[in-house]
Amino acid sequence: MKRLLFLALAAALSATPVLAHEPHAGPNGGTVYEMADTYHVELVAKGTTLDIYLTDHDDKLVAAAGFQGVAILVVDGKSVRVTLAPVTANRLTGTSSVALPQRPRGAVQLTPPGRRMIQAQVR
Repeated sequence: MKRLLFLALAAALSATPVLAHEPHAGPNGGTVYEMADTYHVELVAKGTTLDIYLTDHDDKLVAAAGFQGVAILVVDGKSVRVTLAPVTANRLTGTSSVALPQRPRGAVQLTPPGRRMIQAQVR
């Protein structure tokens, strides 16, 4: 009886899905984070350039036109603000005053057209 209970519990635990909201590798070489609304953002940092790629929860591209944003990151213990502007179909870009680590830490705040500001913590 104990063995059967143990096997049933082990099967139930192994069938538990992985949390979908955890950061994961993105298609552009960055890390994907979930926003507080209906978006995912992929952060790609190269030198002083920060690219943000927008997708929805079904991983479909979201047009960046009309979005406004800022990334507030911690680099070497100091706060760095990067203003973000749309540049291509689903990408916003900004330039930092200092070199950014490959996986920056902080927050990304975006304001979609006609909507309230939403935020993602990046860690």
